[in-house]
This record gives sequence, structure tokens and C-alpha cells, in this order.
Amino acid sequence: MLISDFGLCKKLEVDQTSFYPTAHGAMAAGTVGWRAPEILRGDVTIDGSGGEDSQSFRGSAYGSDVGTPTGRLTRLTKSVDVFALGCLFYYVLTNGGHPFGDRYERDVNILKNAKCLDGLERFGEEGSDAVDLITKMLDPEASRRPDTSTCLLHPYFWDPGKRLGFLQDASDRFEVMCRDPRDPLLVELERGAISVVGNDWNTRLDKWFIDNLGKYRKYDGKSVQDLMRALRNKKHHYQDLPDNVKRQIGTMPEGFLLYFTRRFPRLFLHVHSVVSSSQLRSESMFRSYFELAE
Repeated sequence: MLISDFGLCKKLEVDQTSFYPTAHGAMAAGTVGWRAPEILRGDVTIDGSGGEDSQSFRGSAYGSDVGTPTGRLTRLTKSVDVFALGCLFYYVLTNGGHPFGDRYERDVNILKNAKCLDGLERFGEEGSDAVDLITKMLDPEASRRPDTSTCLLHPYFWDPGKRLGFLQDASDRFEVMCRDPRDPLLVELERGAISVVGNDWNTRLDKWFIDNLGKYRKYDGKSVQDLMRALRNKKHHYQDLPDNVKRQIGTMPEGFLLYFTRRFPRLFLHVHSVVSSSQLRSESMFRSYFELAE
């Protein structure tokens, strides 16, 4: 798909954006229905001075009475491009849908943060990952939107082998944490566990799997950590599983991972959130998941 001819492109500096006024004036900057809310509110300035003489979008779309709480403009940055890219991402995945509705209501919905990403539900776990990424890209607060590097590192773009490896590494790391008193990250891992694993995750697994699992140790069906432990242990001993169990679980890594994620669609993003929002992300075993290769 051709997004832009190279003759229309230019390399941007780190703090630049492509949303500059055109020859038709500030109102023509960007495409109706695809502009970030700060542009629609007139909260942004191009030169960063924020003074009365700065070149800005204030009042360009919805009047001059709206703006930042302080009444001062903020610098226009690549975050507005990330917002537009989030809309485009949804458009491509849904074959023409828009997160903010029909053409003539989009700007109003953008200002109200009234988005709907239901068109991604049919993609299952992959759709859930896309919802997570696009929701962050469309955050109404520009400073909270991810930069392009963070977008590229999102699990939506990970293959099954990397995803399974991450769950195994996370399980290994949680295993060595202090349990008495309980490490705060273990507390965080189990926060909202019922929405991740249900009342008892054993009931979501097949009897033949539970029978094989129970031969070696006991597991707490209410615990996220114990579910991760079960996944990790079966991955380690996959070659030792009976052939009929292997056939029903599926091949490694795609089938094995899918066996769990179909039954626990919130598991991966939950674990990823705990790791990514903590100091664990900077540890050597996780660094490759959160840093782009040079």
C-alpha cells in the first residue's frame, strides 16, 4: 500500500511533526477526522514559544475559547502523528473502519474521546493486542502517547516464539522473588487475577492436561503465577509429554502458546503490563523485549 510518494516526504527531527500549516492556512493542517484533539482545541504552537506572537493552531477549528488549562500553548510534536497513525492502523485492520465513527462526527468524537474499537474483536487475541496498542496511540493526552519506537516494540508485532519466551522468562523471574514478605510485584501480578484466570483456571483446561499436570505438583487455580508456572513447566518438558497430549496441545511454539491464550486471552498483556511498568524491563533478561535492536 502506497501511503506517500517519496517526493512528498521529508525527514523529521526528534521533536518535529508533519502537521504544519499548509498554504491554505491553519484550518487546512491535517485531514478532517484524523487530527489529534490538541490540534482541534487549538492547544498547540509550532515554534514552542507559547507567546502571543507564536505561530499556532489556537482557535483554528473550534473557536478561541478552548485551550490548555494554563491558557498557554504547548509545542506541536510527533505525538499528533502517532494519533493519526493510530486511526490509520485501525482503518487498515478493519478494512475501512474509523475509531471515531462516521466522517461527519469524527472531530466531535475525537474531542470527547468517544472512540470504539469493537471492529477488532473478531481477531481474537491478536485483536486484543491491537486494541491495547491503538488505545495508547489515541490517548487524548499527547504526553501519554507512545513514541514510534515504543509502538514498534509492542507485543502486537511479536511472533509466537518471542511471546512464549517472554512468558517463560517472566515466570522464571517471578519464581525467585521473595514470598515472605511478599514482593510487591507478586502482589501486582495477582491483582485482578479473576479477570485473567477466572475463579479456577483448572476448569478452562482439558481433563487430559490437568491429569498430566497433577502428576508432578499442586497448583493454585486462582493464581496467575501458578498458571504461568504450569505453562513454563509443560514447555520445559514438552518432549516428555505423551504423543496424544502433544497432538492435542499443538506444535511448539505456535500451537502450545495458542492452547493457553485461547483459554486465557488476557494473560499475556497482563503479564507484559506488570513487567513493562516496573524495573524488571531494564534487567538483562528482559532488555531485548523493550529495546530496539541497533
